[in-house]
Amino acid sequence: MMRAAFLIGLLIVPTLLLWAGHRLRDRSPAQRRAFWGAVTGHSIALVVAVVLLHYPPALWTDDLREAVAFLVMLAGSVAGAAIGVLRKA
Repeated sequence: MMRAAFLIGLLIVPTLLLWAGHRLRDRSPAQRRAFWGAVTGHSIALVVAVVLLHYPPALWTDDLREAVAFLVMLAGSVAGAAIGVLRKA
């Protein structure tokens, strides 16, 4: 389950964002906000994951390390898209 979430966050989400960015000008304002929110959320989550995973393994519990490594990119892009949709332009 965790590995599937990791692969979705690492490969599927950027692929979907690449597809969603095609002809972005023709989309509704809510769709554009969701797109940019997801891009921003995924980018921030990627940086957070890289920074946090450079901490020594002795400071982590196994479950927390897996959650950060495998779920943060998926959760960041979903949260960013949700914030983008809910934001008023």
